[in-house]
Amino acid sequence: MTRFKNERAEDLLVFLETVVENIPNMIFVKDADELRFVRFNRAGEELLGWKRETLIGKNDYDFFPKEEADWFTTKDRDVLNSQLLLDIPEEVIQTANGRRYLHTRKVPMLDADGRPAYLLGISEDITEKRVAEHELKRLNTELERSNTELTQFAYIASHDLQEPLRTISGYLQLLERRYKGRLDQDADEFIDFAVHGAKRLQAMIDGLLAFSRAGTRELTRTDVPLDALLDEVQAELAEAVKACDGLVLRGALPVVPGDPIQLGQVFRNLLTNALKFRGPNAPQVQITAARREDAWAISVSDNGIGIAPEDQERIFGVFRRLHGVDAYPGCGIGLAICKRIVERHGGTIEVSSRLGEGATFTIVLPDPPPA
Repeated sequence: MTRFKNERAEDLLVFLETVVENIPNMIFVKDADELRFVRFNRAGEELLGWKRETLIGKNDYDFFPKEEADWFTTKDRDVLNSQLLLDIPEEVIQTANGRRYLHTRKVPMLDADGRPAYLLGISEDITEKRVAEHELKRLNTELERSNTELTQFAYIASHDLQEPLRTISGYLQLLERRYKGRLDQDADEFIDFAVHGAKRLQAMIDGLLAFSRAGTRELTRTDVPLDALLDEVQAELAEAVKACDGLVLRGALPVVPGDPIQLGQVFRNLLTNALKFRGPNAPQVQITAARREDAWAISVSDNGIGIAPEDQERIFGVFRRLHGVDAYPGCGIGLAICKRIVERHGGTIEVSSRLGEGATFTIVLPDPPPA
């Protein structure tokens, strides 16, 4: 029986040894008195770049800079004194392979009398994850800085262009009123082109300013009843709807978190586009809402000219037009403003459409995070 028990114990030790050796994380054991290494696994050798024969019997001061060794030793003593698990989410360690970032857990190993005999440590190498997070943070910071600078540039440039453009436009209109019909036909045509171009440029600058403000204006977050908001938007567009014999139908709409002024601009732009890009029939617009897990999806559908699949991404770009200004007026910035506002609310805007069969724009606004 004793031999059988010994064989079972030996088998168990072999099994445990195999497990420890093949675990991908570094496992080490130190004695409780002098904190010298008494056990190291293969992953620990690979991580530190030192053979375990070199490590066994040594302590942290034999391998690491004093400041690091002091830190490791202090943490080890805290574990042994408290007899509690210590979780260190991130620690920096200098190895033979360079600097590494570890997630380490340390726990005391007690003897039969309940006193600490050893300290067990398990370390996961999180260097690649840490470097990736750092690079992502750097890229996000750079992108935020770039976007801020671009927005400021767009605002300053468009704002500073207003005055000279007004001067040019004013004198061109003066030329048109004073000399149209008094010069030859070419001169009249040239003046018409110049006046039209100045007006077009003015519209583009106004649109650029509106786009810039959509990204810089502070959001005032509150509960927004969409029924009341759409009442206001439809009242503003009542004449435009009447002029084209349009019809706007609405289902029950929810209360969503957001900035009422900017959300109002989104629906104003979408309704204006539905009236503008109409087909041969009188425009009909339907606004509905549905739940999507932890968000509201509000859809604005029309029976207009539709959008080809290959154009459904580019329409949200700044100054991206699918039609000439003679066919449909505007400067091609309304949907870019919608996208910017919705994304500032943490949401998304998407379109589903086929040419000649209308379009459905869906705004997804997430629920606010719990307080």
